[in-house]
Amino acid sequence: LALLARAADGSVRDGLSLLDQAIAQAEGGGPVTAAAVNAMLGLADRAQVFELLEAVMAGRVAEVLAQTEAAYARGADLGMLLQDMLEILHTVSRMKFIPELRQDLSLSETDRSRSAALAEVLSVPVLGRAWQMLLKGLAEVEAAPDRRAAAEMVLIRLCHVADLPPPGELVRRLEQLEKQ
Repeated sequence: LALLARAADGSVRDGLSLLDQAIAQAEGGGPVTAAAVNAMLGLADRAQVFELLEAVMAGRVAEVLAQTEAAYARGADLGMLLQDMLEILHTVSRMKFIPELRQDLSLSETDRSRSAALAEVLSVPVLGRAWQMLLKGLAEVEAAPDRRAAAEMVLIRLCHVADLPPPGELVRRLEQLEKQ
């Protein structure tokens, strides 16, 4: 239900339409599963999005491209994948300042535990830079003739800045050099 609600983006009519689609696609009149809704909406599994984000933030380009290829092969929309990464970055950033979110039951257990782990290792400047790059990259993906190639290029750029110090740190280093 949470996946359908998020995809409906506040529209009751869209939500009902998506629910009808999910029920119609349920195999043999069986239950509607998260996996089936993910496939129907072209979404990646949430745990896989966390794995991708962790690989990006560690700068592991080959792993990121392999994960992106696998998600694409499963039918995931790579633009939606970037949106999911943005959502996770927002949650991680909030956890840095509101530790109580680690017990927020409106978040899934996966979101709480993995976001908390990322909040421990990623600094605010790094999170901010990743947010800005993903946000700009998402616009590029939407405008690109080849969404897959555009999404992969966004992720490659993110991997390459993952180990760079944030601008504030560079300024501090330059000031220290000037003092010497």
